[in-house]
Amino acid sequence: MVKVAIDPGAGFCFGVEQVIQTAESHLNRGEILYGLGEMVHNSQEVKRLNDLGLKTINHKALSGLKQGKVLFRAHGEPPSTYKLAAEYRLEIIDGTCPIVSRLQERIRRTYNNMDHLKEQLVIFGKLDHPETIGLLGQVDGDAVVVSSAEEVALVDSSRAVHLFSQTTMDPEQFKEVEGRLKNHLAEPVKSTLQSSCTICGQMKKRKPGLRIFSAKHDVIIFVSGKNSSNGKMLYGYCRSINPRTHWISKGDEIPSEWFADADSVGISGATSTSLEQLKSISDQVKKIIKK
Repeated sequence: MVKVAIDPGAGFCFGVEQVIQTAESHLNRGEILYGLGEMVHNSQEVKRLNDLGLKTINHKALSGLKQGKVLFRAHGEPPSTYKLAAEYRLEIIDGTCPIVSRLQERIRRTYNNMDHLKEQLVIFGKLDHPETIGLLGQVDGDAVVVSSAEEVALVDSSRAVHLFSQTTMDPEQFKEVEGRLKNHLAEPVKSTLQSSCTICGQMKKRKPGLRIFSAKHDVIIFVSGKNSSNGKMLYGYCRSINPRTHWISKGDEIPSEWFADADSVGISGATSTSLEQLKSISDQVKKIIKK
């Protein structure tokens, strides 16, 4: 009999779990609630929240709101968004993850204490990711964003560096960026590199856990939204450990051929994938195997 197991380290991260619970709490009271941007990079969960009554909007729509509350997602927002909401007299529910909030404050404080002629901020992150946009907003965009070790070439080698990271990035890639910076910077600023690995602790645990989980099963079903950078990274890592890893976003993408000669199947997902979704996929896999 084929065994099907759910990754014990999978499920929503703390920040996403918190903001979704906040949304549910207000919607269950019958309140009019707007979500500024997708609450999570997960189309299934976004649809579920929309079915509960959440109205997903973009920043341009803020000016036209006449009633209701606006929920900021866990990724955080730049100060300009708070200012805009204040101008329109909107009631804000701030769902920013506490870890992201602390990072925003830390970046802002570092920037304000810097000698800008001799020092610079570098953020390891995705330039178009909502969290990084929020981080850049703390310093009016005056930071260099690099998403890989190769992009370290964009950094001014003559100025000292304060390095931070988007909280959902790959810890191993952060080390690569840090190492490349040490080689890239000129003397004497090379020795003054201030590096802060501000990746969330939950993210730091995911790869070691996935390494063990992926290796112990014949087949891995990895569940996440295809627009999740976190999902893309973790899926790629699973596949590097177990070539029979398949990336799906919903249950109807699973063919029975994947389980040929398999004795065990593991179900895992991104930090934007709920345990409920993983359980649903697990149930579906069990049904397919029984046929």
